[in-house]
Amino acid sequence: MITDSINHLKRYAVPKSDAILKFIAEHDCAALPDGEMEIQGRELFVRIMSYTAKLAAENRFETHRIYADVQYVVSGSELMQTARLADMTPTTEYDDKGDYHFFKTSAVTNDLIVKAGEFAVFYPNQPHRPSCVYEGYKGLVKKLVFKVKIN
Repeated sequence: MITDSINHLKRYAVPKSDAILKFIAEHDCAALPDGEMEIQGRELFVRIMSYTAKLAAENRFETHRIYADVQYVVSGSELMQTARLADMTPTTEYDDKGDYHFFKTSAVTNDLIVKAGEFAVFYPNQPHRPSCVYEGYKGLVKKLVFKVKIN
């Protein structure tokens, strides 16, 4: 897991970071409609979403096996939580078509505050619970989730 300003993405060994930064530079990210766009086919694509964050208890932990998530908050702010995979209990079977597996935990979680202009990276098998409300922020969150094929 990595979190920082999007301006610092290249400091890290995040695959496809050049293509991600190029996409951000070439698009008005705040104006992109919700949906999905391929950048380099299924090797790199982006899911564009706008939503109101929920209480952490209303969201689920998830992992992926094939893709890493580069979650870039365009506007608003949210809390993202992480926890150890060893402390997770599956709540669903792995969905190979959607590349997701949902979990719950009663163990200690780590909180990440991700604000506009910042990103978080979650590699395969790193549990994360995104889209959680941060300090009562009730506005709309606009986020781009870049899916980077790893496996």
